[in-house]
Amino acid sequence: MINIISLFKDFLPKKILVLDLDETLVHSHHDGFSRNGTVKPTGPPDFIIRVEIEKHPVRFFVYKRPHVDYFLETVRK
Repeated sequence: MINIISLFKDFLPKKILVLDLDETLVHSHHDGFSRNGTVKPTGPPDFIIRVEIEKHPVRFFVYKRPHVDYFLETVRK
């Protein structure tokens, strides 16, 4: 039996998924800043991004939401 989808896979348009990362897939905060009413995650961040804002170095502490890796792996297929 011939699988029609596999025959035309290269000719079908690819889908695009647009996601809002902040507060959806990740949570972040930077040094010395806390939003009123929010709780900072416990434990070490998943990664730290270092940027310069108005000539001042700032570190953003980024925490992945639970199961975000599984979600991204699933939707990329």
